[in-house]
Amino acid sequence: MRTRIPPQTMARTGDGIPSSSARRRRRLVAPLLSTIFAAVLAAASAAPAHAVYNGSRADSDEYAWAVRVELAYPEGIASCTGSLIAEDTVVTAAHCIRNNGRSPSAIAVTFHYGQKRSEYTIGVATAVPMPHYDPARIKDDIALLFLESAVSEPTIELASTPAPVGAEVTVAGYGCTGDPFNPAAQCDPAPRLVETRLTAVPAEACPDIAGPWQFCTYSPDTSANRGDSGGPVIWSDHGDQKLVGVTNAIELPPATAYLNLSASVPYELDWIRATAGLR
Repeated sequence: MRTRIPPQTMARTGDGIPSSSARRRRRLVAPLLSTIFAAVLAAASAAPAHAVYNGSRADSDEYAWAVRVELAYPEGIASCTGSLIAEDTVVTAAHCIRNNGRSPSAIAVTFHYGQKRSEYTIGVATAVPMPHYDPARIKDDIALLFLESAVSEPTIELASTPAPVGAEVTVAGYGCTGDPFNPAAQCDPAPRLVETRLTAVPAEACPDIAGPWQFCTYSPDTSANRGDSGGPVIWSDHGDQKLVGVTNAIELPPATAYLNLSASVPYELDWIRATAGLR
């Protein structure tokens, strides 16, 4: 069972975003409520990222590179989201493949999930977390999945610069669609990919960010959720859609706004390119 620590009162600015003087709260980090068996995979620390809450169905043609990730653990099948960055390589969150020091017995990714005519699944041959991944700090929470065979789907380009504060970004995932602030909400998994838009805000707005390996996004009424972990955070850089982040976690109440924590792709870019063999 995961333990929810009573949240501390936070200082807030007038627009509902936590101020830089907000107290740090204990985290409940992102291993996922399985969308198949509803089994809790315990985590050491920040709240995980159900599918997008208050989002809308994504255009399947624009997201042919997005995948649903299934991971076999003793408690059941957990799910995450991922993005194809090379013909045989998917990027996702490290906490999806490292749960309390354990690795899943099997991993598979599904393309075009929920689209019966085009849906197909491929096994993962090797899963590699970022070497410096630290779940206690939600540090370097990013991993690569190497597929058993290459695919012909389009890939998403990696961003080399972070999204500036104030920029609108898009988050997408296959997770639960209920309110992540409501612990009694049922996990109703999205039958198709769901997307929403958030705003990049200063790192100080998310009290659980401990370094440049992550960035913070905000919305008053929409958020990533369980099962979205590992999913894409996309930024339009001069008109080009690029993968700027990987969904990690959400800040817990008493926040009245939704604050999402994402791994920074630009920060991890050298490792991603070297490990995936990208130029």
